[in-house]
Formats: sequence, structure tokens, C-alpha cells
Amino acid sequence: MAKGQSPALSPETAERYRQVVQMRAAGLTFDRIAQELGYASRSGAKEAYDAALNSWGREAVDNLRVLEGERVDELWRRTFARLLEADRNQAEVNEFLNIVMTAVRISKRRSELFGLDAPRQLEVSGLEGGAIRTDVGDLLITRLAELRDKQGPLAEELDKEPLIVEIPSETALEPSLDE
Repeated sequence: MAKGQSPALSPETAERYRQVVQMRAAGLTFDRIAQELGYASRSGAKEAYDAALNSWGREAVDNLRVLEGERVDELWRRTFARLLEADRNQAEVNEFLNIVMTAVRISKRRSELFGLDAPRQLEVSGLEGGAIRTDVGDLLITRLAELRDKQGPLAEELDKEPLIVEIPSETALEPSLDE
């Protein structure tokens, strides 16, 4: 077996994995999958699902992502149609806002699914953009200064000249018979 490959699945196991993935793709919960396929608990169904994805690799995950994307798109189309209808019929404000919030949640889910949102980057700094001073930091700086005073100069303060080591002649390295 090649490195990184899973051992071959028995036909029965492969069929159960296929059923788990198919049921999950259809939107069933792991509790329901466990009940339908005879797993002892939801964790057994979840483990089978994870094992199936690991066995079948990235292609299965990509297929599920496409399927989920289609579901999200269908929900968006239906919600947007309801939004347009509510606007035409001058629906009550609360009803209109509920539809808008549903559309926002669908849009957020789509962004998460396809990684459209850039990661948030935060920069934390002290006064006027400087370093943050903490008691622990101050203690570390003091302790490092004390250690430097005890141990002498730091490596970057040592001579820049290379150390020359004399190697003894080869005869000195050969064992003598007297030993």
C-alpha cells in the first residue's frame, strides 16, 4: 500500500459509507443517520462520515460543497422572490425585515461555504502605536539585563573574527601500541 493511502474498504463498509455521505448530503442529521443505518449513536455515524471523506479524499468534499452551494442558491432564489413580492405588495415592515434578515443569513452562509470573507486582521499596539508594556514584559527585560551582566556579552557583541582551531597531525590521531 502506498504511503498516505487507506487500506481497501470491504464492499459492505464502502456501501455504508456511501449511504452515510448520501444521507448527510440530503440534509439528515447524524442522529437520524445513526438510527436509519444502525449505528449505536450519532458519534458512530459522524465517525463513519469522517472516515468516508478521508477514504474518498478531496473529491467527495468538493462534491458536497457544490451540492451545498446549489442548496444555498435555491434558498437565495426563493428568498429573493419573496423579498420582491413583499416589496411589490408593500408588506408590513416586520415581515419585510424578516425576509431581509433571512437573505443576509443566506448570503453569509454562502460566503462561509466558499471562503469569500477575508480573515480579520487586528493590530494591537500601545500608546501612539508603540509596543504594549506589561508588568511581565518589564520583569523579563530586567531579568535578561541581569543575566547579561552575569554572563558577559551577548553573542552578537562577541568578536566577529572566526575561531581558528589547530588540528593535530595524523600521527597524533593514530592509536599507539602502548595503550
